Amino acid sequence: MRNLHCNGYKWDKKYLIALLVTLFCAIICGIVLYKPVISNSYFIDLADEYVFNVFCFRNFALFLHRFLSDLIYLYIIFFIALFTQLKYLTLIFVFLKGLFFGVYVAVLFGITSFGGGIVCVFVFIPSSLVSFAMMYIVAEYIKIINKRYVFFVPLVLSLIGCVIYELLINVVFRLIIAIV
Repeated sequence: MRNLHCNGYKWDKKYLIALLVTLFCAIICGIVLYKPVISNSYFIDLADEYVFNVFCFRNFALFLHRFLSDLIYLYIIFFIALFTQLKYLTLIFVFLKGLFFGVYVAVLFGITSFGGGIVCVFVFIPSSLVSFAMMYIVAEYIKIINKRYVFFVPLVLSLIGCVIYELLINVVFRLIIAIV
């Protein structure tokens, strides 16, 4: 059984708790900002277009938007976590992403009615939670990865997140639509 033992990295419990609290506060702030955001036509058009693209299975537009968004956030967190000792500085970007997540969830549920609620529950929320988990992985474990491949980790994680996103749209959501 000795060969199955992993000499693991000690993870920072304080950082995980801080990340979860930050994410929770950001989501609450995003939901509270629902009323002022409703007057902005950008969010309404974005929600309508997002629901339309998911229902019509237009994958490339959704894939490209998710890929670039995750890539930018992951590389920002990557550079902060790798080159500085200020890992808690990444919580600012977690807060920003969580704030937009809360606003989009409120807009999808509030404006786009039943279709937006289905899209939000089965596609948007799980894919965003995967994205937040990848942000945590990059911030926490980037220093123990082999230095030769470390610069490709955010790219690979972004691609993995996009594949999960496409699976949620093309497999899970199609099953839900077929059942309903």
